[in-house]
Amino acid sequence: MYTGPKWVNILPSRYFKVILSILGIVLVTAVVFSPYIPHNVNLKVGDVAPVTVVSPRYIEFESEKDRQETEDLRRRRAEFVDRVYSVDPVINKQIVSNVVDIFTDLRKLHVSDARKAQRIPSSLRFLRVGQVQYIVSLAPGEMDRIEKTTIRIVEAILSEGVREAFPEEVEIKVRSRLRPFKLSRQGESLVLMVVSHTVHPNLTYSEALTKKAQEKELNTIKPVTSAIKQGEPIFYKGEVVTPAHIFLLKQLNMYGREANLYKLGGFLLLAALLGILIERFIYHFNRRIYSQIKYFGLIYFVILFVLVIARGLMEVELFSGLINSYFFVPIPMAAMLISLLVTANLSLLVCTAASILVAAMYLGDFNVFCFLFFSACVSTFSIYKRFSRSELMLAGYIVGGFNVLFVLTFGLVREISDVLWFVSNMLVAFSTGVISSMITLAVIPYIEGLFNITTQQTLLELSNLNHPLLKRLMMTAPGTYQHSLMVANLAESAAEAIHADPVLCRVGSYYHDIGKMKRPLFFTENQFSGENPHSTLTPRMSKMVIAAHPRDGVELANKYHLPQILKDFMLEHHGTTMVSFFYSQALHTEETQNPDAMKDEFRYPGPKPHFKEAGIVMLADSVEAAVRAMEKPTPNKIENLVDRIFHLKIEDDQLVDCPLSLKEIEVIRETFLRVFKGIYHSRIDYQEELDSIIQQTKPKRGSA
Repeated sequence: MYTGPKWVNILPSRYFKVILSILGIVLVTAVVFSPYIPHNVNLKVGDVAPVTVVSPRYIEFESEKDRQETEDLRRRRAEFVDRVYSVDPVINKQIVSNVVDIFTDLRKLHVSDARKAQRIPSSLRFLRVGQVQYIVSLAPGEMDRIEKTTIRIVEAILSEGVREAFPEEVEIKVRSRLRPFKLSRQGESLVLMVVSHTVHPNLTYSEALTKKAQEKELNTIKPVTSAIKQGEPIFYKGEVVTPAHIFLLKQLNMYGREANLYKLGGFLLLAALLGILIERFIYHFNRRIYSQIKYFGLIYFVILFVLVIARGLMEVELFSGLINSYFFVPIPMAAMLISLLVTANLSLLVCTAASILVAAMYLGDFNVFCFLFFSACVSTFSIYKRFSRSELMLAGYIVGGFNVLFVLTFGLVREISDVLWFVSNMLVAFSTGVISSMITLAVIPYIEGLFNITTQQTLLELSNLNHPLLKRLMMTAPGTYQHSLMVANLAESAAEAIHADPVLCRVGSYYHDIGKMKRPLFFTENQFSGENPHSTLTPRMSKMVIAAHPRDGVELANKYHLPQILKDFMLEHHGTTMVSFFYSQALHTEETQNPDAMKDEFRYPGPKPHFKEAGIVMLADSVEAAVRAMEKPTPNKIENLVDRIFHLKIEDDQLVDCPLSLKEIEVIRETFLRVFKGIYHSRIDYQEELDSIIQQTKPKRGSA
């Protein structure tokens, strides 16, 4: 990208650059820190509100009244929770022990004594006499089986818990469990009698389990809350401030808070470090624009533009938080502007810095930085070496498509399952890419004018051969016009070969000689009639006419509002080379004691080329004019002539201020020769054939 003439220092000093940088850093810090500044209201209970205060955002909060209602609700709900009882293992053990004791006493009785009621132990008197006799008469194995059956049934009933031992319920439980054991009717009756006698309640009240059940029930109760919407008045002007108002202000962080000066210092340091990083990057990798204060102004302008838009978006809640506002941040527009107006590599760095600052505003959200960084990278890559409007629009669609993929990625990583979230945010992200390219197209002419920067779009517009100045050149100085077209072809080919700016070379070649329109007949390419106006002028006057055409071109450029870059081509394409033809004439017509001093008088005023494209046009202009003046050019003649011209330019220090390397100069020379080879390729010599035909058509002597 062209950076302006090195020899004209119309820009502010380095101190102004420092002042601009400090001002930019302070403004950036102010915008980034603004979300962290608390909105304080300095009122006390009983004061009369001087203004109406509204809520800056939507919040839900729990007031003292809400807490009281919640406690009442929890207390009422706790009363409905039943008391929890647990099985007491000690009681179970005692009941089983009683069953074992009963069967032990039954084994102690003798059959002869069973008929005597007074001999039956008191522990067995709940049994009928017939049941006692039945047990005593049983075989030992059968008695053991009835005992085990009884114990198993008792244990099963006790494991379920017995709150109240109603005979009917016990009988139902026993009979439902007796069937698998296949006892006789008397045996089942005995088991039922023993179980009914021994089983009693085994559940005891458990305070711990009851509290646990109550807590489980209470956890399902949501606290009662109040809400205030964004923009809803907290209190009106003239209203007396109450404790409820103060409480609400505290919930909104609008009361009794102070700005965190440590955080402010941290953001100031962050902005300063990013500013130093950008400044050092430009110094080391874009040295040509380092002295141009307008580029630093453009960088801070773009960063502040992005930050201000992002700050405004933070205050907007879109569809109750469904759409993430940072997807609207115009980071693609910033990347496109920096790429088109400065360079692509600087665009990556500036937009990365802007992404870090925006993420800092969004409370350090890493997702914000990732989205903006990826979007900036894709924007820079998609716009690289794309100059036409259609290509810029295509870049917008590419950026929008990648933004959709980024949204999908973030949604999956964050495990979002809401389809509506994906659809809405994808549409927003895609629109951001497309709209950014549209806005870039609309504003770039104004940015060019504001910062006096020439973009590729402007150069492409000026490359139209229907431009009034080029049409005038074609009509007024047709030879110069053809010469300019040829120089443009040579310069563009050479620029492509060394990776310079081919568009700039072509457009610069078109306009580099427009000053010749003022006196077209004084230049040999326009002298079609054979008359030479210089024959009536002294060598010094002729030199003045010839050397004035760069300055005359600048005057025309000012009239047609051409950018400064094209004026530099006009002034620099001859550098300070000598007008050798008229210098030689002056040596023959004037007597001088110091020929070297006369050389300085017959030189162009300059300046010398200071950027690659100007150096390429200088070489192309000299080579094309020399080759055009050759008689019967051949490849060998052209190569020798080109080598001689290149050698003279280097020896005369015309490229000393131009950043062309010797390797690049050699590539330019080879490119010129390849182009000339295509133009002046070997042709068949038709002269011998033509002489033969003429000789054959002559009438012979003696013929009629």
